[in-house]
Amino acid sequence: MTDTIFLIGLTVLFIITFMTRNLLVRKRTGRPVRAGDRFVALSVISSTLCFVVAILSTNEPVYRSMGAISSLRHPLASIAGLTLLGISIILVWVVSAQLKDSWRVGVHEDQQTELIQDGLYAYVRNPYFLSYYVLFFGLFLVRPSLVLLLLAGITVFSFHRMILHEEAHLLAAHGNTYKEYKARTGRYLPRFRKQAERGRP
Repeated sequence: MTDTIFLIGLTVLFIITFMTRNLLVRKRTGRPVRAGDRFVALSVISSTLCFVVAILSTNEPVYRSMGAISSLRHPLASIAGLTLLGISIILVWVVSAQLKDSWRVGVHEDQQTELIQDGLYAYVRNPYFLSYYVLFFGLFLVRPSLVLLLLAGITVFSFHRMILHEEAHLLAAHGNTYKEYKARTGRYLPRFRKQAERGRP
């Protein structure tokens, strides 16, 4: 029962965090935040379905109908998953705040935004998307099922396509500045080796 309450509560809190950031940036900038890209639409649909499936899976008969992977269920895995959910909420709030008014969902060709290179963005180009990956892994640890695995896979694929589109847009918009930033940061994980080499005399 406790893990059910936490699973539902943390999932809803993650969604509220995302929606709040969208509303805050839209209010400050007066510009639309979400782009009309097909992969943006796909990611919104598939990630929403992930949340719905996770919440519905708290009902055991429904969970079993989703292709439950019972062999992976374990109290320790559930605790680890809930911990990751908590981390993902903190991470999504921090990194979206670091984007300030450059926060967007997808690429807006007609909008020029600042290239953020500080905070966590000094090490990783996409920490926001990383927070989603942490979230999906956490959900899977708590309620492993084939349906959730499939939906998470579709969402990760759509996110990756969004990122590739965004990288091309940022390169065109910021030129060498973005090229240098891209060379010293990882797409999802930091490039510690290159940073260490630059720090050598």
